[in-house]
Amino acid sequence: MNRWLALFGGSLLLALIFGHLLRDTPGYMVRNPDGTITGDITHYVYWTRLVTLGGVQSAYGGTWPETYAVYPPVALYPLELIGTAYRWLQDPSFDPEAAQRSVWLHEAIKFVALAWHLLTACAIFVLVRRATTQPLAAVAGSLYVLNPAAIYDVAHWAQPDGAHSLFSVLAIGLLSAGQVLAPWAAMAAAALAKPQAWAILPLLFIATFRLHGRLGLARGLLVLVSVSVGIAVPFFAAGRLSELLSLPGNMSSVMPVVSADAHNLWWIIVQQRGADPLFVEDSAHAFGPLTYRSAAAVLVTAVLLLTWGLYWTRRASLAEAAALGVLGWFTFTTQAHENHLFFALPLLSLAWPLKRALLVPFAIISATLLLNMLLHDQLVLERIGASLHDPIVERLRLVNAFANVLCFVGWALLAALRSPVAAAASAPVSYWPRRSTAVGLEVTHD
Repeated sequence: MNRWLALFGGSLLLALIFGHLLRDTPGYMVRNPDGTITGDITHYVYWTRLVTLGGVQSAYGGTWPETYAVYPPVALYPLELIGTAYRWLQDPSFDPEAAQRSVWLHEAIKFVALAWHLLTACAIFVLVRRATTQPLAAVAGSLYVLNPAAIYDVAHWAQPDGAHSLFSVLAIGLLSAGQVLAPWAAMAAAALAKPQAWAILPLLFIATFRLHGRLGLARGLLVLVSVSVGIAVPFFAAGRLSELLSLPGNMSSVMPVVSADAHNLWWIIVQQRGADPLFVEDSAHAFGPLTYRSAAAVLVTAVLLLTWGLYWTRRASLAEAAALGVLGWFTFTTQAHENHLFFALPLLSLAWPLKRALLVPFAIISATLLLNMLLHDQLVLERIGASLHDPIVERLRLVNAFANVLCFVGWALLAALRSPVAAAASAPVSYWPRRSTAVGLEVTHD
């Protein structure tokens, strides 16, 4: 084993150690008026019990949060596995109150989130090593897997953001490496892991058309449909497909607010108007007859058009365009949560090894993501002598929101002002290119 493999392997081990140290922290919690505390992991325990006792096909037949999960199936399949193990090893009846108190089950749920994260780091290492060099791959994988914001998200909050990150990284990286079928299989899994992955779906469509033409795109879409159907087989078999199809609408109705504590443009605007974005519905009027939701739709569409244009004109690699699109989506959408910006980090980890300047947005987003979570983590704030309504905390949130907006604007402007990169020859449809010179994460061939 050389020193670069040792570096990456050591980083994976260190991430596991951090996960072990954080295994019993409560994660994101809020204090209820009756004195109890509930949070994300409370919901995860409900959903683990739900899919263990009734199968994943039972996930969308009830009422949120106890009997209706607001995560797509790919994120729930591992919960069914650990729930089955819990019944074998701990409690065959899966009593709901005992499950909420179970340290074993909480730690298992956190391990699933950490495992997704480690797998994403491994995918980054493999893809970057193939496109560049082993040292760059080791550094990129290590910076990602040990990123403090990522560790906070997966090991402390138990968020399964590594699920859609893993499959999105595979989709972008494999398409850039010359594949056409595998990327769309990965994209299907990403889209059915968490809805944030939907933001890069149109870009993958455009990139496939440019690299492989109409026939390649048609083949990719066929794989997308086939893999999606495969993931949904339990719903077909149980006659509950309509419940799965209800998921997008129900996800958007759980917290239909301007900002679910995401530090973005709407956080700034609503705060300056003297209101709390968490308690202003996005159906409210923002500018004259225009609602916040409508204004967000216009801005997000403009962002996506911009990133598609940057990719099409070869001013940005596929990975960079995807990462910029995710940041833009987070900056201008409504209903975003504190941790939804996480998705930009693995995509940037694919992009920065061939454009070192992208380490700047990588560092900025790492900081703003960590602050976005920390500044809304009630129990952590209380431990350091602050509160959710501390004036300093509120000012820091506003500064953090400005940092996200300025990061997007500055990055987008600099990318738009670049000279286009010379066109590369079309990549053959093979698992790995025989001989390649990387440009972004796209390759040229002799």
